[in-house]
Amino acid sequence: MDPRGLRARLTGAGCTSCGAAIPVDGIAILADRGDLAFVELRCPACGSRTLSVVVARDDATPRLDTAPHPELDPATEARLAGAPALDEEDVAAMGRFLAGWQGDLRSLLDGTGGADAGPRR
Repeated sequence: MDPRGLRARLTGAGCTSCGAAIPVDGIAILADRGDLAFVELRCPACGSRTLSVVVARDDATPRLDTAPHPELDPATEARLAGAPALDEEDVAAMGRFLAGWQGDLRSLLDGTGGADAGPRR
C-alpha cells in the first residue's frame, strides 16, 4: 500500500551503485510515517539493493538520503562519485575490523584512537 503515491514520486531516482534510473516496480515502501519513510531501491541494471530514508520537504518533493548532498564541496563530490561501489569483501573486512575495535565511536571516526582504542590482537 502506498497511499501518498511515494513510489511514483520516487521513480527515476538514481541507483547508488551504477546511477541508472530506478523504475517504479524497483521501489518498495517498507514503512511510511508521513514525514519520514523507509524504502528499498532495487536496480534492474546492476542488481544492487539500497535501503534509504525519504524525508518529506516543505515543497512536498521527497528527498532520498542517498541522493547527492549539496553540503559537499565539488572536489569531495567528484572524489566520492569516482569511487567504486562497496563489495562483499569490503563489508567483511569492516566486520573483522569492528569485531576487534576497543575504542569509542568518536575515536574511530576522528582517528585519535586512545589508550584502549584499536583492534584486539
